[in-house]
Amino acid sequence: MFKTKLLTSPTNAVRSKLQMTPKASDNKRDARRSDTPIWHGKPSVGSFVIIYGLIAMVSILILVTLEYILSLSFFAARYVFPPSVRSGGLLIPYPVEIATTIVILAFFAFKVMGLVIIWATNRYDLMPDGLFVNRGIINLENTFLSPIAFSDARLVRTWSLRLAGRGLIIVEANDGRRFYLRYIKNPLEVQSLIRKNLSHPTIKT
Repeated sequence: MFKTKLLTSPTNAVRSKLQMTPKASDNKRDARRSDTPIWHGKPSVGSFVIIYGLIAMVSILILVTLEYILSLSFFAARYVFPPSVRSGGLLIPYPVEIATTIVILAFFAFKVMGLVIIWATNRYDLMPDGLFVNRGIINLENTFLSPIAFSDARLVRTWSLRLAGRGLIIVEANDGRRFYLRYIKNPLEVQSLIRKNLSHPTIKT
């Protein structure tokens, strides 16, 4: 009796590999998709820096001009807005105007510093499986909101936010937590993305 030994032909082996390869690639592709943010954002504060800068320049121009006119026009105003002040051997011209300029510039610098801190300490990542809210520079705080805990995403647009084309998105959770996404660019689109993604959770298989 002859024993017959069944051998897999090269054609069948290649065919079986080709059938298995798409499944492995699909799994890798799904993993990459789950790690890729649907939306990544930070507070967009550049417009507010420009707006505050324009307000500071206009304020300085108006106030300094008014103070200069008052110092020249009225005798009593010369004691309030003197054209110059001598301190020791130093003559300081237009002291009130200089003080006004310094105060306004200091206020502008304070506002810009606050905006820079907000920009540097906040980062938001909308993933297929939830929303990550990251805060801090040295001490980091990472909070995750899953679709199961998602309640709503409210959009607040004050006149200043509308002027700059920005918005505040308040993401609410079922347990009462609130996440404030500040100075968001294209807020209507981002709000729609958050609602669409978190209201319909993705089921991984």
